[in-house]
Amino acid sequence: MGILALIIAGYGKILRKPMQRDSNMTEYIEDFKSSIDESSTRADFPEITDSETPIWRGGPVMASMADKYSLAVVVFLVHIIFCLGEVMPDPEGDSQGKLLLKALIWIIDVTGVTGFLVTMLVLTKLNHYANFSTSGAWTTSWLLVNSLVPFVWKFMGILEWFGGIVGFEFSSPLPSWDFIWFGILGAFSFTVMTVLTLVYQRSFSYAITDKRIHIRQSFLYFDTSSHGIPYHKVENLKSDPTILGRILGFGTVHVVTGSGVGLQVESLGTNLGVETEVVEVPGGRRRFLSLLFGWIYKQRERSVMATDPAECLYGIKGPMEVYRLINELMDISIGHAGAIQASKDSEMQG
Repeated sequence: MGILALIIAGYGKILRKPMQRDSNMTEYIEDFKSSIDESSTRADFPEITDSETPIWRGGPVMASMADKYSLAVVVFLVHIIFCLGEVMPDPEGDSQGKLLLKALIWIIDVTGVTGFLVTMLVLTKLNHYANFSTSGAWTTSWLLVNSLVPFVWKFMGILEWFGGIVGFEFSSPLPSWDFIWFGILGAFSFTVMTVLTLVYQRSFSYAITDKRIHIRQSFLYFDTSSHGIPYHKVENLKSDPTILGRILGFGTVHVVTGSGVGLQVESLGTNLGVETEVVEVPGGRRRFLSLLFGWIYKQRERSVMATDPAECLYGIKGPMEVYRLINELMDISIGHAGAIQASKDSEMQG
């Protein structure tokens, strides 16, 4: 009986040692796992398999879209400046500030809609060329629409006036243009951009399990995607909160794989000293439009960490904590994979 008891006790120690080691490794992970609702996470992420255990979930915080809200404010202010530039009386006095204000009012009064078009096109180009997170195709197209609406509106009024002179009947479906419309269009543009930014922010959701990192996108039901990144495919992990992110406690965690997931081609202008792709030059009306607006979309290119919310954990709360969480999960996952591979190698050598 004494020998049997010793054998049982020794076997119990062997069983307990791995359990104690796993418990120490997952103590930090367990804190995250206990703070989420597993059932709701599985419902929102149907791609999570039964063999996976949800540990963390999140998404971009509102402050992470501050650049987009700021751009909406800038566009609104441009509208308001051109609106007030027509209705404001010239300031009295000869101080430097009042002279500058007089010059601004005079420029707005002389250039009018054309001046607004040029100002907005320059803003569009600067925003696109700078490669901010607001430099994407959707935002650039939105800025172009804002640029062209007053010009097209005014042009239709001119066509109506010219048609009355030459006997060609044309009636503009829009009311007569007035500078007050700058203010109305600016308020409408700001409201639309703010609402779309809020919807865009909420269209991304992220989940971390013990086996994968899941990224989902569902923007207005026509731009949807989802993909999972297994830990053994992760080659690089980086967290880079901005200054605002450090203050408010949010940031982005970049997950880069060997297949290029997590990287993007950043455009910085025209290529110099390298071979470029030869493309067919459009003709006719397409050539005219290309010459008119194509310069706005020209940029240089280089590979950088992806800042697209669909390619990284963008603007999440507590990025360094999530960074550590992924590292611990990778240590466990890749460690097990390494042990299995070592076992296979030893078997092959034997």
